[in-house]
Amino acid sequence: MELLNRAEKYASGKANVAIDKVVAQAYADGYRDGYKDREEEIPADLRDDRTVFVDLGLPSGTLWAKEYEKTDDGFLYLPYIKAKRYNLPTKEQWEELVKYCKWGWYGDLFRCIGRNGEALDFPKTGRIKTIYENGKSSFLWLQTETIDDNNSFAWIIDASPKEIDVCFMGFKLPIRQVR
Repeated sequence: MELLNRAEKYASGKANVAIDKVVAQAYADGYRDGYKDREEEIPADLRDDRTVFVDLGLPSGTLWAKEYEKTDDGFLYLPYIKAKRYNLPTKEQWEELVKYCKWGWYGDLFRCIGRNGEALDFPKTGRIKTIYENGKSSFLWLQTETIDDNNSFAWIIDASPKEIDVCFMGFKLPIRQVR
């Protein structure tokens, strides 16, 4: 009988250890998966510190990202519904940038020089429709209420930095953030 009691005690202890390990692993997996599900809700500038912002000496104090958001393959192109999760510039921030900065073409890019001498470059990016269109312009989304169910405002730098156009929300444009 003594042997049987010891065996039960030993088996019970091993079973508890095994169950504890399974529960701990399930908890860790659930936590990780839950975090991944919610990660897109975290503002983009809090998820990573890769975005460098530039102070152009604008009256509002708005800082503009030094570059478009990038992926390993180049610029990050997103349709408006996904792009609006980022800190996109508003129409007012865009108007301030146009008003208080000097603009000019430098080779294949438009350069914006701020009141304090800092500069931003806007290379020709094109946009992505159903296939890649290598346009002659620079594009970026503006944070705005949609014009209708299919269109939103986009900044298109072509012959002048002063152009805002309506762009189909399904097109993919590069992302430039502000803070």
